[in-house]
Amino acid sequence: MAWPRSRPCRIGGIMLNILKWCDSALARLETWVLIILTGLLAGLLVAQVVLRYIFGTPLFWAEEVALQILVAISFIGVSHLLYTRSLVRIDIIPSLLPERAAHCLEVFFCLLGLCVLAIFTALTWQWIASPHTQIELSPTTQLPRWYYFSVMLVALMVMSYHQFVSLLLSIHRLVSHEASERVCT
Repeated sequence: MAWPRSRPCRIGGIMLNILKWCDSALARLETWVLIILTGLLAGLLVAQVVLRYIFGTPLFWAEEVALQILVAISFIGVSHLLYTRSLVRIDIIPSLLPERAAHCLEVFFCLLGLCVLAIFTALTWQWIASPHTQIELSPTTQLPRWYYFSVMLVALMVMSYHQFVSLLLSIHRLVSHEASERVCT
């Protein structure tokens, strides 16, 4: 049976463009947050060195806050790397496969990554919502630690969104590749 030679089906069209726009907007926000946090970390560490070694009065909370900023930079940075597809990966196997099989493998790995991120997000949510985490205070600033831990949760949610959009784009590439093959034959 021959497929009609009309126009190939547009899967996702407008909705996929909206999701991609939101994804890139989140990535731009991540970039600015990373720039601000890196500047804050550098400023805090310089101030700590100056106050400790020149004036002899260190900031007693600087190390703890610097550590929390560094953790935030790390999680948000990994999220941004996920968006830019700059994470370390082994791509020799997909390069050896036929194009359709490589697309299928890409969809599988995107789905696997999304499942892992969803599990991490759910477990982090449970951990932050647990009573012992809610009452735990940081040693020097005496702030509730769940404030700090919530950065991990937000970063994992954003990573999950980036991965979800990547999965949809992979599926779209796979389906549109199959649709173009059907139209051409």
